[in-house]
Amino acid sequence: MQTVTFKIPEELLKDLEKAAQETERSKSYLIRKAIASYLEDLLNYRDAMKVLRQNNPTFSLEEVERECSLIPKTGKRNKYEN
Repeated sequence: MQTVTFKIPEELLKDLEKAAQETERSKSYLIRKAIASYLEDLLNYRDAMKVLRQNNPTFSLEEVERECSLIPKTGKRNKYEN
């Protein structure tokens, strides 16, 4: 594993230290997890934008639910809808 050095604001460091203590994990572990999560989100966003630029037809959630017969005949998704 490589070592990386960087600067972070004091407040962020305090939050990191608190989280490390509360979760009984090292700061390095939490930083690795945070970076991995951020990069996964970033790559997913990039892929989603690539698909959107293709101008394929889109469907609303309601259209998908109807097509897949997921909306009951009452038209309500759950007992809390009016």
